[in-house]
Amino acid sequence: MLDKLIKKLQRHSGIESKKDIQSAAKTFSHSPFSELGKSAMLGDDAAVIPQQSGLLLMASEGISPSLVEEEPWFAGWSSVLVNISDITAMGGKPIALVNSIWSENDLEKHNKILSGMSFACEKFNVPMVGGHSNQKSPYSALSVSILGIIEGPVLSSRFADSGDELWIIANKDGYFFKDYPFWDAATRASATLLKKHFSLIPLLAKKNIIHAAKDISMGGITGTAVMFAESAGKKIVIDIEKIERPKGVPEFDWLTCFPSYGFLCAIKPDKANFLKGALRPYDELICCHIGYFYNGNSSVYIKNSNGAELLWEEDTPLTGFTHIN
Repeated sequence: MLDKLIKKLQRHSGIESKKDIQSAAKTFSHSPFSELGKSAMLGDDAAVIPQQSGLLLMASEGISPSLVEEEPWFAGWSSVLVNISDITAMGGKPIALVNSIWSENDLEKHNKILSGMSFACEKFNVPMVGGHSNQKSPYSALSVSILGIIEGPVLSSRFADSGDELWIIANKDGYFFKDYPFWDAATRASATLLKKHFSLIPLLAKKNIIHAAKDISMGGITGTAVMFAESAGKKIVIDIEKIERPKGVPEFDWLTCFPSYGFLCAIKPDKANFLKGALRPYDELICCHIGYFYNGNSSVYIKNSNGAELLWEEDTPLTGFTHIN
């Protein structure tokens, strides 16, 4: 009777499903924080993180199902990159990541996702410390969450004020990833350069040069500007003729793409020379003043030498995260 129970227990789906974790166990370091010894090794119910000083930051990103399906390695890479950008945009430093992968019975695709994440973790020196794997799903899906720390000023987008200048900081040394609106200036970059780039925004915050920021996301420059205006409760006017872009890249494509390194920043006019001076050593980075914040209803206007046109106003909410006085 006992042997029948044992065989039944061995075949139980709850046990069998745990085998899906093996792929992740083969991919990521089992000791992300070796200084903590066995207590921080992967495999327990939650990750142990070294004690930090300062405020904690958390973020999470879900990746487009079509990208996961068609480009699993790049989806894995991007899932780490976008989370690190979110922490950076707040003026913070990334500490650790966790993931959730749902995939069909396709081990090759599953491993490509893991490989892309692992490559990014090594490039950015941010460990993957846990997650969830399901290789028997009827669909493929990927989400990644991140923990960060901030020791200097918080770069909340709500801190933008009337009279502030709107600037773009972005890496022009990249290329569009296949037919996707993703400007990739990271996968071929060295880990040393990436570290310098992603340390810049927190450094500029500590020096009180930048006081509000947002990373340029899937909405591109213009869509991110809308989110900025919505949360800041300000009117933004963008001079489209002042937006620098990589050579050969069409205007619309640059305005709407998702750059691997790109931020919209609010600064006081008297900080402009300090900002340009801080970025002068980085020839690969675009650093340009493209507009202003004004009092008034949350809105975004695009102008050129012929006049200005309304792009968005608060009567048609975008995210719904509005400014609170």
